[in-house]
Amino acid sequence: MRVAAEHPPFPVARVHELAEEEPETRWLVRSLWLRTGVALISGHPKTCKTFLGLDLATSVASGTPCLGRFEVEQAGPVLLYLAEDSCSQIRLRVEGLCAVRGLDVERLELRVLTLPALRLDRDEDRRRLHATLRRERPRLLLLDPLVRLHSRDENSSQEMSALLGDLRELQREYDLALVLTHHCGKKSHRDPGQSLRGSSDLYAWVDSLASL
Repeated sequence: MRVAAEHPPFPVARVHELAEEEPETRWLVRSLWLRTGVALISGHPKTCKTFLGLDLATSVASGTPCLGRFEVEQAGPVLLYLAEDSCSQIRLRVEGLCAVRGLDVERLELRVLTLPALRLDRDEDRRRLHATLRRERPRLLLLDPLVRLHSRDENSSQEMSALLGDLRELQREYDLALVLTHHCGKKSHRDPGQSLRGSSDLYAWVDSLASL
């Protein structure tokens, strides 16, 4: 096959030329969450998935231990979108977390997307999310819950792989930790990843998984 001259080749490096990962920059939250990567907080309804997500977000934004135990190694701005909580509910929850830690909520680097709906499978929403990430440059992006963020068939490997591919691209382009909350299915499994609702692509996609 003849390749047109106007198409440049892909970048290639020999393996010894690839950047090495520094051990001290591996963790966002030590022994709990990677500095960069995609992750899920999973569980059945009412198992405090959103609370864990907010605790994680508050910890990274303030540099205080997550769950009062796990040290934050890469503190920085956090951006979040909670599809099932009003702005006043989010403020109330975060103020409670700050009160326990002795933090001033007005100085917290925690930023909230305030739009009424976000659809990750909508071109316009994806473009606006990219623009927001370029401006805000968060260390952590929390989106909760996955089911409210798209209209695709969660049981379709083809449809979900496209959506998850877009999210992985976001994570890599902006060098951040991306966390989603997601529900478990009705059937229980010994392996928490097998209990995730929908396509098995979800479990294959994650770098970190917290199951409640």
